[in-house]
Amino acid sequence: MAKMKEKALLFVRQGFVRSVGILVGGTAAGHAITMLAMPISTRLYSPEDFSALSVFSSIVGILTVIACLRFDAAIILPEKDEEAANLLVLSALLSIVMGALLALVILILPKHLFNILGVPKLLPYLWLIPLAVAMGGLYLAAQAWFVRVKKFSSLAQSRILQATAGAGSQIAMGAAGISPLGLLVGHLLNYGAGSIFLLANAIRSSRDQFHKVNRQRMRDVAETYQRFPKYSVWEGLANGISNSGPLIIIAALAPGPEAGFLALSLFVLQAPLALFGNATGQVFVSEAANAHRESRLGSFTADVLTGLAAAGAGPLLFAAIVSPFAFGIIFGDQWNRSGLLVTWMVPWFFLQFLASPICNALHITGHQRAMMIFHVIGMILRVGGVVIAGAYAVNIISEVWAVTGWIFYAGYLGTILSFVKPPKGWYRPVLQKMFVSASIGGVVGLCCIMTLTLIFP
Repeated sequence: MAKMKEKALLFVRQGFVRSVGILVGGTAAGHAITMLAMPISTRLYSPEDFSALSVFSSIVGILTVIACLRFDAAIILPEKDEEAANLLVLSALLSIVMGALLALVILILPKHLFNILGVPKLLPYLWLIPLAVAMGGLYLAAQAWFVRVKKFSSLAQSRILQATAGAGSQIAMGAAGISPLGLLVGHLLNYGAGSIFLLANAIRSSRDQFHKVNRQRMRDVAETYQRFPKYSVWEGLANGISNSGPLIIIAALAPGPEAGFLALSLFVLQAPLALFGNATGQVFVSEAANAHRESRLGSFTADVLTGLAAAGAGPLLFAAIVSPFAFGIIFGDQWNRSGLLVTWMVPWFFLQFLASPICNALHITGHQRAMMIFHVIGMILRVGGVVIAGAYAVNIISEVWAVTGWIFYAGYLGTILSFVKPPKGWYRPVLQKMFVSASIGGVVGLCCIMTLTLIFP
């Protein structure tokens, strides 16, 4: 009996690794396309153009999270696919309604109110925000469906399509001198290409489930999963504001290129998150519901955390060491400030790399209220820190935001683990893997610096 259980666990782990590998492959290809395009984009667009993009993407990011009233996060939970299909359609409809309401708000509000953003280059293109939010919500809902049905190859393909559409449009419009509109359209097409591709595939491959969608069933699932709009909307909004709101505030309080420098730093640091962390998180959530039912969520989470520590420590330490020397060479001399900011942000992103993929364990265990409270506290900490820095030390406002990220994600990781209750001694393999990975990343980083110093004295 014990041998059978051991074989079953081995099969689950092998399937997990294989699924992560598929997603990592697609994400790596998509990110490679974006990375190859970025040195071109940073020469076609100015830091001020990237400031407009950073504020645009921050606003869109905050609103996209709540576009479906968080019913998209519930799609993985029902045992029956027909219930999940009704949640998907409900989420898609809510996303479209949210986009329409935003368009109405932007149309009605006096235009001078938006001057508070401190990014005049963005003001003529505010009409793109509702489109991007609607497309973003559709993508979140469609993505959740494919995580549920474990069709990770389709998600991988969508990553490549998104990167190609986004990077291609940004370079083409930048070369034509259409700035900053080219950056904004690229961001919009990134969401749009992915959502259209996934929704078309979902409808084609799951016709039977979608034939069972109707208004009554949508009402039923909305009532069953009412905890998501009740608690998770506020959790998602608070999380979005704490992650993206400071960029908007920095653009307003430190006008000029600072938000653009931050945008490039964030893009580079999000590479390991996009490459491995997000893929792991999507596969984690597809398996975690079963693990919870079988009372092994704690051990499953500890195994995933060990893999994340091994995957993230080395690349992020490498980025911290090399970025201040390499950014000017890769992206142009005007981007040196971004390289320094990367070093400040690495501890924040490493803790986020560990916490974000496993955070959905709290949804699965029904702790939406705890998530909401914690993210509201995090929002106050992170936004408050940036506002205080803007008033008293604007020259280090970005560094202060980085430090609040260290504090928040350390607390978030501890909160998640306190609820999932990993087995005794779970931290030993995590620390061992982290040390080995960091040692390799550190040595390689120092070798790169010495090489760069010789080539570019």
